[in-house]
Amino acid sequence: MKPSVKAALWSALVFPGLGHIVALRRPLRGCLFLLPTALGWVYLLGGLLPLVNRLAEQVANGSLAPDPDLLAQRVGEAGMGGAGPGLALLVCTLCWVASVADSFVARAAPRP
Repeated sequence: MKPSVKAALWSALVFPGLGHIVALRRPLRGCLFLLPTALGWVYLLGGLLPLVNRLAEQVANGSLAPDPDLLAQRVGEAGMGGAGPGLALLVCTLCWVASVADSFVARAAPRP
């Protein structure tokens, strides 16, 4: 299998940029895709996980009705319904797609 195909599979199925690092031996180029994606996920998960846990606890103990509209309203009130999460998700998606596409055109680094 060609290194570019291996790189595209690593980047598509595992994490963007890993194909450049593992298969193409281009760590700096891989970090251009890996770091923004990782930061986007940290932002999303860092804000969403505590909120989801708090809302799930409130639904479980009966202090909050399991109404989707009410839950969406609470997410919006917590600041996770604005442009920030949407932008982070857009960055993650663009880096993922660009990493796979770039894997096909990038060449493996020459072995020393």
